[in-house]
Amino acid sequence: MLKWIFFDLGSTLIDETDCIEFRVAETLKQTGAPSKEEFYKQMEYFASINKLSYKDTVKKFGLENVKWPKHLEKLYPESQKVLQSLHGRYKLGIIANQSAGTEERLAQFGIRDYFDVVVASAEAGVAKPDKRIFELALSQADCSAREACMVGDRLDNDIAPAAEMGMYTIWVRQSWFGRGNVDLATFKSNVTVDSISDVIRIFKD
Repeated sequence: MLKWIFFDLGSTLIDETDCIEFRVAETLKQTGAPSKEEFYKQMEYFASINKLSYKDTVKKFGLENVKWPKHLEKLYPESQKVLQSLHGRYKLGIIANQSAGTEERLAQFGIRDYFDVVVASAEAGVAKPDKRIFELALSQADCSAREACMVGDRLDNDIAPAAEMGMYTIWVRQSWFGRGNVDLATFKSNVTVDSISDVIRIFKD
């Protein structure tokens, strides 16, 4: 019986579309950069084979990574509704690769109070896909893997390690990692949805 639902943050609850567009635009200002069309075409290719769409594309063209513009992050409009729907019926948690200050950012987004456990890589000292970050979250939640669900956008970081541990998994196909190829994945998700709003119907009473 599921008791806990854990969420990733980036491109799961948090919309990173503006961040990615800004990052690409700044990258294309570098000397030797390809056309915008060529850059995005290469990103599409890497995404389709479960690689890092931006970072692997930057590497291919011999360019420098542009710092992540965290100030452009925003909640998906449906995220608040999803959390409201699930809160009280399940315990909710976060398992995310994030820089320091995750709880403060959750508070700024107005969603901190929904979560009983927040485990972020900067504070935990370990990052996904390392299963130790999942084990830490489960330990803090005092629940077994079989009693927990992981919701995330990445097959490699969210779905594979959680599924290997025995957690129920929901792959949310948002943003670039949602373009991944499930046939190339080590572990497949229990359920696949196209947006975070679809998660509500999975947990209807």
